[in-house]
Amino acid sequence: MIPAIVPVIACCGILLCQQFALSQEPSAATSKIHFYIEARDGQGNRIAGPVNRSATSKDAIAKLVFSREYQPGDRILFAGPRRMAARFDENMPECIIYALQSSLGNLSYEIPYGRGEQQTGSAYAPESFSGNNHRVTLRALTAQERSGYRNLALNPCDLPLPEQASAQFFPHASSNSVARDLYDFAARNAIDGSIQNGHHGVWPYQSWGPELRSDIWWKVEFGRPVELDKIRLLIRADFPHDSYWKSAEAEFSDGSRITLQIKPFAGFQEFAFPKRQATWLRITKLVPEDSSKWCSFVEVEAWGRDLPE
Repeated sequence: MIPAIVPVIACCGILLCQQFALSQEPSAATSKIHFYIEARDGQGNRIAGPVNRSATSKDAIAKLVFSREYQPGDRILFAGPRRMAARFDENMPECIIYALQSSLGNLSYEIPYGRGEQQTGSAYAPESFSGNNHRVTLRALTAQERSGYRNLALNPCDLPLPEQASAQFFPHASSNSVARDLYDFAARNAIDGSIQNGHHGVWPYQSWGPELRSDIWWKVEFGRPVELDKIRLLIRADFPHDSYWKSAEAEFSDGSRITLQIKPFAGFQEFAFPKRQATWLRITKLVPEDSSKWCSFVEVEAWGRDLPE
């Protein structure tokens, strides 16, 4: 069982909120953008930082470099504009994330390392979060990243949360079923950008893999309204170990729905639809071709554009 993420202790939130007011989206090339980064252990003790940096939008970037072998419970506390790019490890992809206003002074990323499972951090490359030297980077988004057409579901920095916990930054994936509660099969694996689908299990074959149930759903939340016009699905194609869902329904926060007819195909399957605005997308009514075998999504993409704020 993956342990619940330990809440950030109150003093951390107070520290971040008191040190500066977080910036909104930059309105001009000379706008000031503020970043904050520090590392803390599971007991709340500071182990690196803080970096507290203000810069214009042209060169808005902040870095925290430190030496330490990560321990269970270690986390990165960070803050910045609501839309920013974050890289929490040099061996991890950069993530475009969106933070709610209510979370801006209190963002936390728990290092997915040292978990009590058979293979720790098994949904990540073995070199991720390893060793003694680490660098965390935050930066402002470019104009193209803020308004361009892209996969709005992509977030390699997403983490599983306890059932009643609320996400601090988005996109965030969740589900009502994860096989054996293993990190290899968590909902976040379907938005991490990894698309190796010829096998199952630990990295690089992590996927959203639910139990053999008939009531399952998978959901991605964007944290704000976005405009969508396409879904792309990549099923796990570890045949004959796997089966596949032959049909499903995509439900949007505006109440609209579309039917997905899925085929036993190892490549991406694309489903276009008229533009609509949504704060979340949920895939439900999943019908397996063979209910006695495992079905899985390796990646779910939701294509569209951010709306101006």
